[in-house]
Amino acid sequence: MTFTNYCLKLQRDTKNLELALYALDSNHAQAQASDIARALQVNTFLLSYKEIKDSPLSCLFKRLAMSDFDHGTCDIWEASFCNNSPVIYTLGCRYYVRPLILDYLEINKEGCVKPSCGNRLCINPYHNSYKKMKASKLGDADTNLVLAFSSRGVPVKEIAKALNVHRSTIYRTLNREHLHARAADH
Repeated sequence: MTFTNYCLKLQRDTKNLELALYALDSNHAQAQASDIARALQVNTFLLSYKEIKDSPLSCLFKRLAMSDFDHGTCDIWEASFCNNSPVIYTLGCRYYVRPLILDYLEINKEGCVKPSCGNRLCINPYHNSYKKMKASKLGDADTNLVLAFSSRGVPVKEIAKALNVHRSTIYRTLNREHLHARAADH
């Protein structure tokens, strides 16, 4: 595959940013520019033919556009960190990398995203786990499993063992989901 170099100029209020962008053709470049602008919450952007130096942010977006991530390998963020989480500072804002990836990929999840691999430095989108609450031990998929097991009469002790968590975590999850269901009915 042959990629063309583009320059994406983004503007937010009085702040400007130029990003290197690599695309197969002009339609691909325009689609990437729109995705990047949406993720960075920027309304104004301009795409031009110009070769500029890569930055950690442009490399991230390039890898996302090309689906250049491996399911089995952690991708370690080597730029900035805040609260032990990968971040990028640009356009006068701090962006946490994992939610930024979700916005770029148009995956809107309520709650927070954590690495399922347990490596706080990992930004691999395949390792993202979505949690309803920051301190939650179970992701959305695990919560659905708890509800499915419970509806079939599986004892809490067995559910906890299957998901490798304490029984109290299962009880809290069932109570929380029960309360959400009751609130939705009213």
